[in-house]
Amino acid sequence: MKLPFFALALAVTAPLPVVADDASIDLKLFGRHEIEGGLSTCHLAFWQSNRDPETDQYAYLIYMPYDENGMPKRAMIEIGKERIALTESARGDFDPPPQLGYRLYSSADHATHVLVRIEEAVVTGSLQTIGKAQVTVVREDLPPFVAGAKGVIGCPGPSSVSSSEAPPAPAEQPPVASMPSPSATASSYAGPDGLSLGPAVLLTAASEVPAPVRNEIATYTPDQCSEPEMLAYPGQRYALAESFILWEVPCFLGAYQGTSIFAITQDPPGDWATMLSLPNPPALEGENNAQMMNPEVLPSRGLFVTTEVGRTEGDCGVYRVFRLMDAPGETFEFQLMEYREKIACDGVQSEPSSWHLQFSSGE
Repeated sequence: MKLPFFALALAVTAPLPVVADDASIDLKLFGRHEIEGGLSTCHLAFWQSNRDPETDQYAYLIYMPYDENGMPKRAMIEIGKERIALTESARGDFDPPPQLGYRLYSSADHATHVLVRIEEAVVTGSLQTIGKAQVTVVREDLPPFVAGAKGVIGCPGPSSVSSSEAPPAPAEQPPVASMPSPSATASSYAGPDGLSLGPAVLLTAASEVPAPVRNEIATYTPDQCSEPEMLAYPGQRYALAESFILWEVPCFLGAYQGTSIFAITQDPPGDWATMLSLPNPPALEGENNAQMMNPEVLPSRGLFVTTEVGRTEGDCGVYRVFRLMDAPGETFEFQLMEYREKIACDGVQSEPSSWHLQFSSGE
């Protein structure tokens, strides 16, 4: 079913009732490990634009598999603790061009709607790769939740099945305009490394986090972190200096940003733990924060890269690089090596590692 542009747009432009300031849609990212049966050979998937589902534990905003005949099945999103099934209820093409446009997905009770706006895409065989999209989640009596996205529609390859066994491409997949897809650049940080860590070991349950670590979090970040049961991702750990463990514990996980807290224990854990704080650059006053936003850990180099975007488009924010080092008293600490910032949220996207350098360690 196709609808005109303005009919679909009404889903997000209609006036909304007045709600409490703290009311919002608690949209959650999810990973491929949460998709029942794993990714199907052919599927539709949109993930947060500043994440990569190949490398990030949680990236997806919406996912919909296709059956062996190329017909769409139910899509899924996660809001709070609830996994919601959706079906495609409408489409609308831009005019011009006719290849790009909108897809609307709705729950059976019509309480939840997801509007996907496809703005840039390329097509290769049976795969449509979306370089730029916008995902808007609408629920009654709440402001819409909007996130920048990338995605795929079709059959990503290469596949383990032969071409004769491969399922057909999804039905009604239209051709798309050929447009360049953005390419990411490597981090520009070339300074000294920190203490080398062992590879990340994913925890299977929040109960694996030692009690002293939980006590440190409760003492120094009260009311800031979600309850462990509310976070699908329990955390991970890294071997450190043969007799210690570095614990990465998720604190908050939202639709496009999440925070983690890092703590040290002995190996095996005993009755103590030390939570690590993040030092500010010399010119920035105030208390050090313990929560690392969107952390990227480079274990072999002992580096921790964090990007805190100012809004979903990712066109502004703060980028920092820390290294883990020895500290007095047979403990460890984070050292700030680089601090970059882009203040203007001007719609111009660039790699955070290329933002204006505000501070660099003299080492």
